[in-house]
Amino acid sequence: MPIAHGPRNSVKHWNECTDVHDFLEQIRLRPGVWLPGGSLRNLESILIGYRIALGVHAVDEPFDFWPEGSFARWLEQHLGHHSALGWASEIERVTPDGSSPVEEFFRLLDRYRAESTSPTFAPQPQPQPQPQPRIEHPSMQAVRIELDRHNWGALQCGCGRSASHLPDTLLRLIANRTPGETSLVGIDNHVMIQSNLMDPAPAVTAVVLAALADPNLTTPVTRTVLLQLLLDLSAGDTPQQVECAELIRGGVWILYRELVAHPSIDARAHAYETLSNLDTEQERLAAFRHALRDRLPADLR
Repeated sequence: MPIAHGPRNSVKHWNECTDVHDFLEQIRLRPGVWLPGGSLRNLESILIGYRIALGVHAVDEPFDFWPEGSFARWLEQHLGHHSALGWASEIERVTPDGSSPVEEFFRLLDRYRAESTSPTFAPQPQPQPQPQPRIEHPSMQAVRIELDRHNWGALQCGCGRSASHLPDTLLRLIANRTPGETSLVGIDNHVMIQSNLMDPAPAVTAVVLAALADPNLTTPVTRTVLLQLLLDLSAGDTPQQVECAELIRGGVWILYRELVAHPSIDARAHAYETLSNLDTEQERLAAFRHALRDRLPADLR
C-alpha cells in the first residue's frame, strides 16, 4: 500500500534535524538504514531514546510518541478500540496485506498530523478507570495512607506528565484478582524507562513495600509482579536508586519471608536477587541461600 507522504525533506545527517518529525522524515526516506527488518518496535525504542535525550539535555520539545501519548490515543480512536500492546505492536498487528508495518506507520502518521493541526481536532483524554473492590481488605488502608503521603502531582513521570495518575495505577495493580491482567504495563515507561528510574520511583517503592507487608492483601501472582518491580527499583542506574535501595533495606524481612514462603520460584528468585542488590548482611543471605537452594533457580543455587 503506498504511503500518503506529506512534504518531503531531503536526506541529511540526523544531527541536522530540527525536531522529532524531521527526524522521522529521515527514517521515512531511508527505512532500511534505520530499521533493519522493518520492526516498528525498534522504531518505538529509538523514539524513547530520543525523548530521554531531550530530558537529559533539558530540551523543551513536544513529543507525541510515548506508549500512552497523543499519537497512541489518536490511534485508539482511529482503530475504534483500546490496546495494551502499544502503538508499535498494534500497527504491526493491523497492517493490511500489500503493505508493511513501516509504510502503515507513516501513512497513519501523516493522517494524525493532518488531523491534529485541524482546528476541529480534539483528542479525547484517555479514560482512567478507578475500580474499587466491594469489600476492601483492611490492610489496603495502610497502602492508601502511604499513597496520600506523597505529592504525586509535583513528581515528573517518565511519560512527560506529572505522576498524579500513578496512585490509581498502583491501586489497580495491588487490588487486581485476575492473573492475566496483572502486569507492569502501567509502570514501565512511567516509573522507569528500561533501567532509568524516574522521579516517582522512591514513592512507588514505599507503596509497594506497604502492599507486600501483609501477604494476604494481594494474590500470589500480584506479589510476584510487585517483587519483580522491587528488583527493578533496586537495580536502577539513576540517582533515585540510592533512595529506593534504602527504603527496601527497611523492609528486608518482607523479602526474606517471600524467599521462604512464596509458592512461585520466579517470586523467590526476585526476592533473592533484590537482597543481593542491597549488598548488606551477605552472611545471612548466604545462609538462606544454602538452606533454600532446592527452592531457587539453578543459576542462583
